[in-house]
Amino acid sequence: MTRFPGAKTELYSEVIGQICLAFSIHKSQPMKMGDFNLENINKLKKYMVFHSKVDFKNTAFVRELTEYAMMKVSGKLTFVDAQGQNMNKLKRDLKISKQHKIYNDKLYSDKTVSRENPYTAFIKSKQPAKADKWNPADIWVMTDKGVSNLKEMNTKVMPRSKSSLEFANNFFAEQFTSRDIIPVSLKQPQSSPHIEIINSNEFATRLVLDQTNNPTVEYTTGNKDVKVNFTVETVKLSKGQKASTARRNPQNIKGKVVKGSQKHIRLKYHVDNKKIELEYTQSGPYPTIAKAKMGNLGAANFQNIINKTSTQGVSELNKIQKNYSDIDIKQNPFFNSKQLGVTKARNSKMELEPYYARLSQYVSEIFKAINGNTPDLQNDSKGELNKAHGLWSKSRAGEFGLSIAGINNNAVKKRVIQNLYEAAASISYVTGLTQMEQAMMEPSTRKVEFNACVYVKSF
Repeated sequence: MTRFPGAKTELYSEVIGQICLAFSIHKSQPMKMGDFNLENINKLKKYMVFHSKVDFKNTAFVRELTEYAMMKVSGKLTFVDAQGQNMNKLKRDLKISKQHKIYNDKLYSDKTVSRENPYTAFIKSKQPAKADKWNPADIWVMTDKGVSNLKEMNTKVMPRSKSSLEFANNFFAEQFTSRDIIPVSLKQPQSSPHIEIINSNEFATRLVLDQTNNPTVEYTTGNKDVKVNFTVETVKLSKGQKASTARRNPQNIKGKVVKGSQKHIRLKYHVDNKKIELEYTQSGPYPTIAKAKMGNLGAANFQNIINKTSTQGVSELNKIQKNYSDIDIKQNPFFNSKQLGVTKARNSKMELEPYYARLSQYVSEIFKAINGNTPDLQNDSKGELNKAHGLWSKSRAGEFGLSIAGINNNAVKKRVIQNLYEAAASISYVTGLTQMEQAMMEPSTRKVEFNACVYVKSF
C-alpha cells in the first residue's frame, strides 16, 4: 500500500471524513468500503464543500484517495469502514440532519479575516498561540442559519482593532447548543467509535488522580521517557451551569458523570522532539482508547505552565541540580534541553560517553526523589540507560517528571497536571492556581491566556 506524505494524509483523511458523514446524513447508516465510489460521492456532493485541492475529475487524485480509504486502521477494518462508524455515531448523537453541510477546514485561513472565516475572531484577538490550539477542527458542520450567524458575528468583530476571544467562544458555544455550527476534529478512527465534546455549555471535563495502579509520575528503567498518568471523565452539567464556570472552579462542578466517559490516559515525554504528547492509553491492563496522539505541548510551553502554576516540584529538582553544574546542569531553566551542547542525544553518543558516571548519578538522584529507591542503571532491562546518551535523554524526562512529582499537595499537583493536559488537548491555556489552591501553597495568580472554542473530537 502507498505511503502518503503528511499533507496528503491530512487532506485525504479530511475528505473521507466529509464523505462518510455525508453518507450517514443521506442514508442514516455508516458508509462501508463497498459504498466508496464516484457514483455515490457525486450523489453526496450537495452536503459537502471541498477545498480546491479536491478534484474528483483527476484520475490520480481519485486513485490515491481510494488507496488511502482502503488502508487497514484497526484489525480488518479499512479506513472508510472505521470512519464510517465514527461519522454515523457523530450524525446520530449530535442529530446532524439534511439541513447541514460539511465544510473542509482548509477552506479557511488562520491569517486572513473575512465574514465567512470561523477563525476571524481568533485572528483579531491577536493571540500568540496557533489557531489550531484554539480550535483544531478538520471539518465544520453548519446549517445555512449557522453560516449566516457566523457572518453576522464576524461583521461585528472585523472593525475592532482587537476582539475578545470569549465573545467568539460564547457565540460558538451557543451555535453548538443549537447544532447550527459543529466543529469536528478527526483523529484516526478505531475499531469502535468515540466522540468527545470539548468546551460546550453542556459538558465539562474533570481530571482525577490515582484511579489506576500506575503511579501519577511513572519514571522507570527500561526506557528513556516519563509518563504522567491521570483519568478524565465527562460531566453533563446541571441546568444553569456553563462549562466556562466549571473550568474556573473544577472542584465545584455540578452535574452527572456521563456513563462510559472515564478515560485512563497520560502525558508522555517524547525523547527526540522534547515535547509531551497526550496519549489515550496507560501501561498495564488498561485499554488503548486511541492509537493516534491526541495533542502535544512543546518544552517552552510546559515549562511556562509549570513555572507559573507551582514551583514546588521545580524547587525539589533544583536541590539536586545545584550539585551538577560541572556537567552543565542549570537550575533556571530547570529543563536542560541543551546540556553539554547536545540537542539530540542519539546523535552525540561519542561526545557524551565521558560523562556517563555523572549522568548516572544525576538520573539516580532524580529517580530516588520520584520513586523513593535507587535504580540499577548498569543492568537496565532494555539497555536504554547503560550508555551515556540514554542517560542524557532520561535526565530530560526526569526533570519534567520531578517538576510534578515534587509537589507534595495533591490538589496543587492535580492543578498543574490539569493545566498541562488542557493545553496539550486544546481545551484552554491556563497557568496558576485558583484562590482555594493558593491558600494551600505558594501564591500563584491564575491566568487564562485563552480558552479553546467548542469542538468535537472524533476517534
